[in-house]
Amino acid sequence: MSVGRTLESRSAIVTGAARGIGRAIAVRLASAGASVAINDRAHAEELEATAELLREIGSPFVVVQGDVSVESDVNSLAERTMLAFGGIDIVVNNAAIVDVHCDWNEITVETWDRVQAVNLRSCFLTLRACHAALAASKAGRIINMSSITALTGQARILHYASSKGGVNSFTRSLARELGPEGITVNAVVPGAIRTEAEAELFGDLVNAPEILGQQSIKRRGTAEDVAGAVAFLASDEASFVTGQALVVDGGWVMH
Repeated sequence: MSVGRTLESRSAIVTGAARGIGRAIAVRLASAGASVAINDRAHAEELEATAELLREIGSPFVVVQGDVSVESDVNSLAERTMLAFGGIDIVVNNAAIVDVHCDWNEITVETWDRVQAVNLRSCFLTLRACHAALAASKAGRIINMSSITALTGQARILHYASSKGGVNSFTRSLARELGPEGITVNAVVPGAIRTEAEAELFGDLVNAPEILGQQSIKRRGTAEDVAGAVAFLASDEASFVTGQALVVDGGWVMH
């Protein structure tokens, strides 16, 4: 991958970095010169595979396993990032789960709470843990991963779509609060992106007509497409961009 070194001397946290979009983001930020702390709760072998890619790039990195819905784990992630790199400039809240794909009345209260905790509460926990370091940075960036389902609605994943709607509101409100401190807060809103999680949930949708028929660009989205948007929002080129939800969906929702 050939990208400019637009993030030289910056340090980043990427949650949910074991595979898919999270892995692509970690690789893109490292390729742009950032030191990266990669996190995931499970998928230990896949997280190590992400680490191997960063090793090949040659940028400093640290691996921190932990559950982003647990305050002590998030605090540890921030502390270990600070210890490794001396600061935190970029936080990418990518970790998310769907858990089950079912009708609304089959979602248990426990499942609902777990999805909200991983997908939305985690953004609040990383804010609390990383705020002081971001405020001390000359280029503090918070980038939250949302979903097209927050804009279109989506049957059978009510818990997930609701959590991502919360991510959008969290992003806008926080941007207003942190703007005076020089910290930008934005969301990236992926459409239908080919990932391992998609295949596990919906099966192989290589060129699904129901997806391509909605898009203006007639190819499936990739994790790298999303990573490029994140890298832009993390860079100096986006220093005057905050409170935005950047949709990366091939022209599905023109928002």
